[in-house]
Amino acid sequence: NAEYQAAKERQRLVEARISLLQTRVSEIALMNLDQLPHDRAAFGSCVTLRDEADATVTYELVMPEDADPDKGWISSASPVGRAIIGKEEGDEITVTTPKGVREFEIVAVATIHDS
Repeated sequence: NAEYQAAKERQRLVEARISLLQTRVSEIALMNLDQLPHDRAAFGSCVTLRDEADATVTYELVMPEDADPDKGWISSASPVGRAIIGKEEGDEITVTTPKGVREFEIVAVATIHDS
């Protein structure tokens, strides 16, 4: 029966999502926030970048599954995220994006310790 099969598939998807969330909660619970730098970009940091045209953009570094560029949340595993990690105010980064090579200056870093 098609309805039964569709319900079983939905159940399988929900159970997979629950499992993923349980794993994520366990990983986050094990994080030692004191090990994150106080003066450099890391997971959870808000980083303001200025491009060659003097335009600024602010991103928050988040887990890959939480990334939402429209909200300014970028994955720490994305090209921009990887370039930002470990950097501090005044550093310059070069990033290869789908729009080509872009250069930015880091003008502000707010870490989770600043909140």
